[in-house]
Amino acid sequence: MSTHFDKTFRADPRFARKRVAGLTWFGIALILAGFVCIVFTAQNFIPLAEWAREGGEDSALVRNRMAGITPLVMIAIELVGIAWGVYLLIVGARPWHVAATGTRLRKRYYGFHLSDQTFSHEAHRRFATGDPSVFAPFPHQVDGGQTVVMIWTADADQTAFVGISWDQNRRRTHNLPLISHTGPRYQALDAALRNKLYKPLPDEHNPLLRPGTRPAD
Repeated sequence: MSTHFDKTFRADPRFARKRVAGLTWFGIALILAGFVCIVFTAQNFIPLAEWAREGGEDSALVRNRMAGITPLVMIAIELVGIAWGVYLLIVGARPWHVAATGTRLRKRYYGFHLSDQTFSHEAHRRFATGDPSVFAPFPHQVDGGQTVVMIWTADADQTAFVGISWDQNRRRTHNLPLISHTGPRYQALDAALRNKLYKPLPDEHNPLLRPGTRPAD
């Protein structure tokens, strides 16, 4: 899936796109089904128009409009299916993976927050600690927010990545350095995500507060 951080991932040797067979075949099936349906609709345009007219309301005007619009709507839906299939083949079926292990990145959070650039740097500082007692509770999302926060996990690798971007008027995007957490900090971030970021994580659920688990800064 395309994200604000595709450019960051492409420039980082830790990540690579890898094709997923299931999504690839699904995309191919969508494209083929779309073309078959378009051919069927085109070849049966008049019968479909008559069927729509017969199923219309009593008004002759409504029946005529239904007759002309229904086949076109069907073709439009079929074109959308083809477009979605093409998207899957080009982007969706090639999600980002950890290059060294082949573990697929799982998107866990995607939010738009306050528009102040200072907020984006403060959010980066808080998430960089890896400590939920510092970054949670995190503010709720806001409409029109220009600070983008995305979190991915590679669960099999016990690794999490946090991306924070300041998107000025949706034209100039500035990505801050990607944050990565492993071990207890991964577990702490995972626990905070499960608990919802906008809520404080109880101390007993924070792995960093357990004796002997807090890593050295």
